[in-house]
Amino acid sequence: MTDAPSAADATTVVTVYPMTGRQLFFNVPHAICEECDLTVRLVQRVADDLPNVEVRIKPWFNNVFDALRRGGWHPPVVTIDGKVTTQGVVPDEDGLRRALANDG
Repeated sequence: MTDAPSAADATTVVTVYPMTGRQLFFNVPHAICEECDLTVRLVQRVADDLPNVEVRIKPWFNNVFDALRRGGWHPPVVTIDGKVTTQGVVPDEDGLRRALANDG
């Protein structure tokens, strides 16, 4: 018997890097990037429907070097297990679901 988690129990991490909200020492109005708010809500809704999906929200300005290192130049950036899935647009819900199904 092993204590190692099986592949079926592995958690998929979806990270969203939005530009709005609290960033460093200032607050970016939601009107600046409506796509950011829509993306966060969409990712959270999709993740709620799927097992073993964890959503992390990391403000883009606060985590700019991490986002850029992954190839996320234009918020909102969505990564699945560290790989950029979309950036600069609200992801397609069906495409996001397929990407998460293929990853797991």
